[in-house]
Amino acid sequence: MTHTPTAPDVEEWLNVLGRQEAAGDIADPEPVSPDEARRRMRLLAVPAEDHGRVLATLPDPARAPARWQALRHCHRALFSQSAPAPRETAWPDAPAALGEAGRYFYVHLYLLALPLALERQRRLGIPDDIVAATFADVGAKMITYRLAHRTGGFDRQRWVMRHFRGTLHRLGRLQFERTTLDTAALGGPPGPDGPADGERVLSVHIPEDGPLTPARCAASLRAARDFFTQHFPDETVQFATCSSWLLDDQLAAYLPPPSNILHFQRRFTRFGGRPVGDDDVLQFVFHVPLGTTDFDRLPQRTTLQHAVVGHLRAGRHWRLSHGWTPLPAPSKATARPEADAINSRQTPPS
Repeated sequence: MTHTPTAPDVEEWLNVLGRQEAAGDIADPEPVSPDEARRRMRLLAVPAEDHGRVLATLPDPARAPARWQALRHCHRALFSQSAPAPRETAWPDAPAALGEAGRYFYVHLYLLALPLALERQRRLGIPDDIVAATFADVGAKMITYRLAHRTGGFDRQRWVMRHFRGTLHRLGRLQFERTTLDTAALGGPPGPDGPADGERVLSVHIPEDGPLTPARCAASLRAARDFFTQHFPDETVQFATCSSWLLDDQLAAYLPPPSNILHFQRRFTRFGGRPVGDDDVLQFVFHVPLGTTDFDRLPQRTTLQHAVVGHLRAGRHWRLSHGWTPLPAPSKATARPEADAINSRQTPPS
C-alpha cells in the first residue's frame, strides 16, 4: 500500500478526530486479517463490488500509522460513555487528498469496531437476526453513496454510531431509536395527549428499501413494543415519534389517498416546527449529492418523483414534519407486572 503524504487539510482532519476522543477504558481495535475482514463485511452487508477496495485501503499500524491512530481515536469516541451524541460528534468526511482510503475510512472504523458492538448486543440478548438486520444498514448506506457519487465510499458515519452503540435496532420494515423527547429542538410540544418533554420515546426511522405498506409498518410497531419491553425493561416507553419529510402534509396534494406514504402519515399526530427539508427529499428520492441538483436531469418515472420536482419548480419547499403515535400494548408474553400502571399513566401538566 502506498503511503499518502500528509496534506494540510489531512492534518487538520486528523486533528479534529483526535480532539473528539473521549475519556474511558476502551480497548483499542486490533488489525484484522483479510479473511476476518471479509467475514465482517458480510455481516455489515458491504456490497460485493466494494470488498476488494475496502481491503486494499484497510490501514494497519505499520503501513498507515496516521490513519490507524485516527481510527483508534474514533473507536474510543464511539464506545465511551462520555462521548457526545452523534449529532454533536465532529467526524467530518475525510479530505479528498486521501482518495479511496478516505472514502472508506469510516467503513474501516466500523469493521474494526464490530467485535465490541456485537459483544454489547450479546449482553443485551438481542437475537442474531435483529443484529444482522440492524448492522446491514452500513451496506445500505454504501449503496446510496454509490448511487449519488458514482463511486465507492461511505459518508453516514455519525448516523451509524447509533447502531454500534446499541441505541437503534431494525425491527422489520422500520428502525427504532431509544431517545428522549426534546421539544425545544423540534419546535414545540406534542400536546396533552402525547409524550412530555424529556420522556423516553422511540424515534422511528424509515430505511430506503421496500414498500412502506401499512401491514409491514403495523407489524414493526407491534414488534417494537415487545422488543424494547423485553430487552430494556428499565426504560418505560409508550410513544413513538417520527421526524421526516414523509410526514409533510403537502404530499396529500400529489399522492392518491390509498398511497402507502399517506397511510403512514395518518398514524402520527403532527406537532412542532416545519423546517425546510428540500435536501432530505432530493437525497432520499433521487440520491443526488447536496447542492448538485439539476431538475432537468432528474427522472420522472413515479408519482412521487414527479411531485417532488414539480413542487420545487413552482418555488415551494418541502418541509420536515414531526409526529407522535402511541405504541401498541405489549403482548402478554412480554408485558411486565407494572404494565397496567404504566398504561394508566397520568399526563404531566404542560
